Amino acid sequence: MGVFLTYAPNESGALVHVDDVANGAKCECHCPYCNAPLHAKNGGYQREHHFAHAHGKECEGAYESVLHLLAKEILQETGRIMLPKSDDSHFPSGSASIHNIEIEKFDERYGIKPDAEGIMDNGERILIEFYVSHKVDQKKRQIIVDNNLKCIEIDIKYQVLNKVELKKFLTNTDKGRKWIQATPHSLKSKSSSNSSKRDPMYEKTRDIIKDIFDNGTIIIHPHGPYTSFDLRQLGYDVCEINKRFRGFKSDLLLYRSQKKDGYISINLRGRSRYEDFEFPPELRIIDIVFKALSSTEDCARKRMKNGDLIDDGGMTIEYYGFK
Repeated sequence: MGVFLTYAPNESGALVHVDDVANGAKCECHCPYCNAPLHAKNGGYQREHHFAHAHGKECEGAYESVLHLLAKEILQETGRIMLPKSDDSHFPSGSASIHNIEIEKFDERYGIKPDAEGIMDNGERILIEFYVSHKVDQKKRQIIVDNNLKCIEIDIKYQVLNKVELKKFLTNTDKGRKWIQATPHSLKSKSSSNSSKRDPMYEKTRDIIKDIFDNGTIIIHPHGPYTSFDLRQLGYDVCEINKRFRGFKSDLLLYRSQKKDGYISINLRGRSRYEDFEFPPELRIIDIVFKALSSTEDCARKRMKNGDLIDDGGMTIEYYGFK
């Protein structure tokens, strides 16, 4: 699922790859989130090499913490970052060299501690925030805006823990980043949903789809030139309810138990998503968008056509990430 811990801090605090250390406890590495000792599992051939917590219980914040550390390390090593697109002459865009980089240095004047800061070629100071699980909060945002500080926030939460790929993302593309310019309006995105007011039939319909898959299969029909396919025939044999795929919440998550790739997220929605929404690159998404929900479970089961997910008068099926 793209969540194996392949990097970890060693005794001196430097990030090391699992294949560059001794096997087991001899790796002398620890979790950057909970500080527990890690064991390097790099001696086998059946599974991807990775670090695991010595006590056997995995830490939910470990992956995000290492991803954050790796992004800062890449910035220090390359001294470059791709700035966000900007139509405002006050904010530059394109590839920028960053000099005199400092990591998590507390600014006594403004009372903030950015993830990183440095000086651009034009002599201006730039602050850099890497967003994994927490965006720039309201207080820090207001300080940045009120004092005309230049700060970019880069969303890396869906990036894989791979140094080469993360370096490409930070230096070769302007996706997933923005200038902190003003306090955002507290308006709800049209893609947002209020789970506390969600129609109970969504959960019932979700359970029906899971039951159909557990006892048979699901046929999907991607739009355009793509060929319809049976998920069971392609080896999908696991269907989990309400599991999070590194921050992307799915109603149903399907995958192959013997091969950890090819994940498909099935979601029940009342409206289409906004254009260009972000999701994990290794995930494919099927959205079942209802114009009106059936009032009974029997009606919902009939509408699902025993797992044949196809548009009808009351729902449309939308696909993302299918090639």
